[in-house]
Amino acid sequence: MKKSGKNTKEHHLLGRTGILTALLGCAAAVILGGCAGKAKTPVDTTVHLGVMYSSDIVPLTIITEQGLDKKYGFQLDMQVFSSAKDRDAALQTGKLDGVFTDFIGLCMYQNAGLDVKATGCTDGDYVLLAGKDTGITSLENAAGKSIAISENTLIEYSLDYILNNAGLDDTYLDKQVVPRIPDRLEMLRNGKIDLVLLPEPFSTLAIKDGAVVLGSANTDGLYPAVSAFTKKSIDEKSDTIKKMYQAYDEAVDYLNTTPLNEYEATVIKAAGYPEELTGSIKLPVYRKNELPKTTDLQAAVEWAAKKGLCSPDLKPDQLIGELK
Repeated sequence: MKKSGKNTKEHHLLGRTGILTALLGCAAAVILGGCAGKAKTPVDTTVHLGVMYSSDIVPLTIITEQGLDKKYGFQLDMQVFSSAKDRDAALQTGKLDGVFTDFIGLCMYQNAGLDVKATGCTDGDYVLLAGKDTGITSLENAAGKSIAISENTLIEYSLDYILNNAGLDDTYLDKQVVPRIPDRLEMLRNGKIDLVLLPEPFSTLAIKDGAVVLGSANTDGLYPAVSAFTKKSIDEKSDTIKKMYQAYDEAVDYLNTTPLNEYEATVIKAAGYPEELTGSIKLPVYRKNELPKTTDLQAAVEWAAKKGLCSPDLKPDQLIGELK
């Protein structure tokens, strides 16, 4: 039977509509499939932080020990280095997001073309000590005495700061360059040097051996230790770094309100204190995170510039990183 012209037209229209619908469906499937197939790049929530053994990393050990990084939604990868050279090499090659360093280190990073900025302060101290058999009990009777230091470093800067704070010239003591901290401690123990300026845990070891405390950077108002991150990490991981500092502040609250004997084993294991110091460890009152003062940074820049460690045109605000 012959179909009418009307039925034929309707058939053609239905056919075209079906084809168009099928094509649109295919196109939508391709588009949606493409979107589904293009997975979002996962956000890196790990903080790779390079440190060296000292008392200022104790809050970090509490973060990992108590799982505060998980609580705040990040992962702390704390890498402990035995030398600043190795730590800085890891930072330069991009294996680290940041480091625990100091004012002079910041100046030297900038001078080397590595844009590293302080995002917080830490509580590392540097203690001025006299050997137990030297008879030295104060800076006033230490004129011309020998002191073991590392040259053009925070140790020398801290020493000059302490001396200048006491109204003394930076040539008041006979500076002897001894690069390795353990060697300085041994020289003090063996009477081969009169004075040293040591960080923890070496200062506590020296005090236990009978060394006399003459002062320290912190007691003179100098807090030169900082936590710092590369500009790249600040730009890409600002939220994650902020979470790290939230965890850091909670760890500080814990440390300042909890008897040391409840976590001393953690400190000894993770912060480099020898077992023999059990019961003798003294920790500072830790401060919650804050940015270093520009006046303190300016003084450090001026000292570093005189030593040829950075440009005299370096500005303190170039050394500070604001988290977004």
